[in-house]
Amino acid sequence: MKVFNLFFKIVRAKAGIIMLYVVIFLAICFPMVHSNKEKTDFSESSISVCVIDEDQTESSKRMKEAIAARNDLVEIPNDKQKIMDAMFYEMVDYTVVIKKGFEERLKNGSGTEEALFNGYKMRATFQSVMVEQYLTNYVRLVKAFMSEGLTVAEASAQAGEEFSKEVRVEIVTPPDKEVLDENYTANFAAFFRLLPYLFVAIMVNVLSAILVTLNRKDQKMRIECSSVKMSSYMSQLFLASGVLTLFIWLLFMASGMLVYGGLYKGTNCYMAVLNSLIFALIAALISILIASFNPTGTVVNMIAQILGLGMAFLCGAFVPQSYLGDGVLAVARIFPVYWFEKANDMLCGAQKGTLLDVRTCFIVECGYIVLFVVLIVIASARRGGKSK
Repeated sequence: MKVFNLFFKIVRAKAGIIMLYVVIFLAICFPMVHSNKEKTDFSESSISVCVIDEDQTESSKRMKEAIAARNDLVEIPNDKQKIMDAMFYEMVDYTVVIKKGFEERLKNGSGTEEALFNGYKMRATFQSVMVEQYLTNYVRLVKAFMSEGLTVAEASAQAGEEFSKEVRVEIVTPPDKEVLDENYTANFAAFFRLLPYLFVAIMVNVLSAILVTLNRKDQKMRIECSSVKMSSYMSQLFLASGVLTLFIWLLFMASGMLVYGGLYKGTNCYMAVLNSLIFALIAALISILIASFNPTGTVVNMIAQILGLGMAFLCGAFVPQSYLGDGVLAVARIFPVYWFEKANDMLCGAQKGTLLDVRTCFIVECGYIVLFVVLIVIASARRGGKSK
């Protein structure tokens, strides 16, 4: 087992790369899974708003009441310096000053939003944009009611009632419950969604680099001068590659248990584990195929980044495939990562599908295994194999 031992001597030199990817991966996944522990729900947000009414008319009071119905009203004196101080210290998110003549301008229909009120904010934030949109919609609604013949006071009262109505919000679960599993959540699916990029990056950087090292001229000549037979050399090499692939896969599955909070549960989780094992083999075969062309170390690293990031972006490793365009998905179909991600998205309910569709993805991935084995044999034959 001299070749096997030599292989793992080189692996020990590459151990830092493996652990670096594992640490980075877990640093990304832990926050994602932690956020999944909270129950998915909806609650309306309120922000702190100060409303200063300089008009003191029925219409301006109605507008102040409408704003207060949805937000937390903060009282601040009508002094610009005090208003700016309050916003600087984040006592208030937005300040609205209803100008004098507000009702009269609404009645005449000639007042623009700038003529009706002033808005003060420290910077453009989501909260400030939300208040500005709220004010715009309120004024438009008042004008719409006035166009139906209502007085400005009646229109303001009607607009206030409309804005105070409760909106029913319902959280809708994805369709096709055949592939849904309460143990396999959307956030946890992100763990498996990122695996193809990690597998390709690690396998190419580690496995290809090891095989290229063994194929160096001086190393190869030493092996050829030894008593190791060709069949033994190749079998030990493939055995060592298989053991390394299995170790890396088990390392990430164990990391997944730490993220998951224990042993995987449910059919969907088991199928995701099987899916990851199939792709780990695909990544290993891609690495062996790359090594058969004997590239330099710099080229190996470049190939790892191009393949890993390229397939990840095209095939949906960083975002669910449902967010990608039809043209992108049409190109992505030729890569094995596409079928891995398709199966993963169906298992978590991110896209429609049944367990039968998931198995179809597995079959296609196995087809890639056969394809890469054939390509490796052809590439080795063209290079003439190991000389006797």
